[in-house]
Amino acid sequence: MDEKLIDVRTLLSEGKLETALLIAESIEEPYWRDYALRWVAEAYAPKSPERAIQIAETISTESLRDDTLSDLSYIFSREGKFKLAIDVARRIKGEFARKKALQSVSTILAKAIVERGTEISLSELGLDESDVEVLKPLPGGISLKDGKLMPGGEILRMKGEFRNEVVPLNEAPRSPPERPDFGFGGRESHYLLGYLRLIEEMANVGELEYWAELFGEPMGDELLEAAGLIYLRAGILGKALELVKKARRTEDLAYLLAIEAIERGEPDKLAFLSPKIGDPVRRLLVLREVAVRGLLDRNLAETVLLPESDYLLARLLKFLAFEMLGEAKKKNDPELLGKSRRVFEMGVKIQREFEERLFYQSSSSSQSSSSHSSSQSSSSKSSSSQSSSSR
Repeated sequence: MDEKLIDVRTLLSEGKLETALLIAESIEEPYWRDYALRWVAEAYAPKSPERAIQIAETISTESLRDDTLSDLSYIFSREGKFKLAIDVARRIKGEFARKKALQSVSTILAKAIVERGTEISLSELGLDESDVEVLKPLPGGISLKDGKLMPGGEILRMKGEFRNEVVPLNEAPRSPPERPDFGFGGRESHYLLGYLRLIEEMANVGELEYWAELFGEPMGDELLEAAGLIYLRAGILGKALELVKKARRTEDLAYLLAIEAIERGEPDKLAFLSPKIGDPVRRLLVLREVAVRGLLDRNLAETVLLPESDYLLARLLKFLAFEMLGEAKKKNDPELLGKSRRVFEMGVKIQREFEERLFYQSSSSSQSSSSHSSSQSSSSKSSSSQSSSSR
């Protein structure tokens, strides 16, 4: 990573905003300069909103400028500066990012009304009806009447800090399977293990494969891996690959064969090698080798990393990009610098698409719920009218 980025972070943590701004503006690489300016703008927001907006609008990378304005809009909303938050959100060029920022303002505004428990006039919030129009649809239970925002009959009380973000929920780790009992006593077990070590040292792959078929997991996998490593050292790659396919997990062998496949320009082999690698750090190292050789695309990233969600895939790609950036700076390698940026942009794109899907799913769900409520209300009125008519 560029050392000046670290300097900017340090200065901001010490409250030296002007110095941090000067350092950020001196960064040569445009993308990372914009990233540093984003941090500075956010740091200025609480004390000097106008200065924060001014800095944000100097950011040349459109996606980063939109993200910065969205963050500023959120900060101003949390401080109760709803008019300013809406004005900043309106400056966002990207339609999805703009809608997301306005939805965040709407949600925080609803929370303020709920906490107060009574109506709030628009003038008290520094708003007018045109401001409320851009926030529609308002959260359920909030309505506008006679220039006042008021809570409805049914509202979910919101507590604590929150942001309009995607939070991944990981499954609880599963307990490892019990190791099988091979049925040997202490003396016999010691003899067998000694014998297996001996045939491994003698590189007797035929004997190792024979015993591997007699044992279940995990012992069978360990013997297959031992035989496969012998074949790999001997340069018999076909046989090593054959043994990998037989085993459920072959940590070292699968990793070494994956690196070998990348060096040979055969990334298609990663489809069956990556699931055999249990260590996620090693899978990330495999992906780094793919990226360094310019072979990386989204499908290959998913194949190697086996992420539980697109959100996690995006986070891993951005982490890898920063690691590659640090290496590129140390080596003064402009080609590697360009590759790190492409990996980062891929991660940003995947995360944006993931958040956009959730946003529209949420919007569709809200609209469906609103339509259902309106239908029930119309039905109720119709029944009441019929009842009065019959009387």
